[in-house]
Amino acid sequence: MTEILQYPFFQRALIAAVLLGFSLPLIGVFVVTRRLSFFGEAVAHSAFTGLALSVLLMTPVLPTVIAFAVLVTLAIVFTLHRTEIPSDTVIGVYLAICAGAGILLLGILQGYQPGLFQFLFGDILALAWEDVWLVAAMCTGSVLAVLAMWNALLRVSVHREMAMAMGTSAARIDLLFLVLLAVMVTLSLKLIGIVLVTAMLLLPAAAARNLTRSFRGMAIAACAIGGISSVLGLYASYWFGTASGAAIVLTAAVVFVLSVVFRRGG
Repeated sequence: MTEILQYPFFQRALIAAVLLGFSLPLIGVFVVTRRLSFFGEAVAHSAFTGLALSVLLMTPVLPTVIAFAVLVTLAIVFTLHRTEIPSDTVIGVYLAICAGAGILLLGILQGYQPGLFQFLFGDILALAWEDVWLVAAMCTGSVLAVLAMWNALLRVSVHREMAMAMGTSAARIDLLFLVLLAVMVTLSLKLIGIVLVTAMLLLPAAAARNLTRSFRGMAIAACAIGGISSVLGLYASYWFGTASGAAIVLTAAVVFVLSVVFRRGG
């Protein structure tokens, strides 16, 4: 079990997996509670469109992708506050727009563009030390941001009208949280891919919701499940010779299924 730790690529992957396994579920508890899981898909599509745009315009990839994802997020928030359309419908509208724009830009680009797909289907085992430092920085920043907004986020998530009556600016909290979510998803896409990002956001938080009664307990349990699933999934991929991202996802999925069974049994 310890011999694999001799390899630098596994050391890097393990550090990144643990960091993301703890930080993404912390954001995920608010994603699950506020029913924003569909938003991650919209951000992924916007990131793909931004990536195609950066290739077409020959601009720096990461700044272009983040800027486009944030722009789409601002458009979603603006539309939500200007109309009475349900949030899932608004998110679906912008997802369709981004998908259409991405397909259009792909048609304009000449030849096969492997970078487009590598960005969305990243490999955690292929991370360099610079990527690990980026993961550490973004995870630290996201955790500090969530903790700074914790009370306001909790009030808005649990009872929006009461939070506004208490003086909390729900619109500002919505904007800050969605921008944070968009940036985290976008940065994580290149590193670990959309499948693993979505799994780490949703599965640990969903399992924790089945196993705990308080919101604080849900957050702690989600972070623990995410970190443990990341470690076990990486080792499982080594033992069985499978894709690391898929192994992490399936490990978290097993925990979720067990949480459902345990909840029903209780």
